[in-house]
Amino acid sequence: DRFMLEGMVTGALEHPGIVPVYSLGTGADGPPFYAMRFTQGPSLRDKLKQLHAPADAPPPDEAEPAVTLPRLLRHFGNACQAMAYAHSRGVLHRDLKPDHILLGPFGETLVVDWGLAMPICRKDGEPAAGSESIHLPPGYGSSLGKDGMVVGTVAYMSPEQARGEVSRMDRTSDV
Repeated sequence: DRFMLEGMVTGALEHPGIVPVYSLGTGADGPPFYAMRFTQGPSLRDKLKQLHAPADAPPPDEAEPAVTLPRLLRHFGNACQAMAYAHSRGVLHRDLKPDHILLGPFGETLVVDWGLAMPICRKDGEPAAGSESIHLPPGYGSSLGKDGMVVGTVAYMSPEQARGEVSRMDRTSDV
């Protein structure tokens, strides 16, 4: 269910800064699949390492532009715009970190790995439904919004996420 939810959520978020999903379904032999744009390129984490600790970083590709703080700040701003769009559609990423921001060879910035995404919930625990919110089939995502559930990368979690206070999470939890 989580894999299918990731495909549904990612596919519903049509934004230049979010990797597109082209197809979602179940194979003839049963396992689910989704097909998305092939993405390659370094992560924001790789580029930050090249900028701040070049000895520990993977070597840059010859065709890549030089790593500069202004260039990385543009990518960061683009990732923030992609997240603002996701939040406007009622979706939290819950595992946003430099490893999940890919930088393409032509200036693209893509937020990837929406496997822990969940609907932004109202205070009563129900999904926040607005005209722009994505709509999931009944039953999907219901297990993602229970208090006490801690998922994500500890170093990048908001305090409420680390405490398992899922009902208190909102767009600021990703920020």
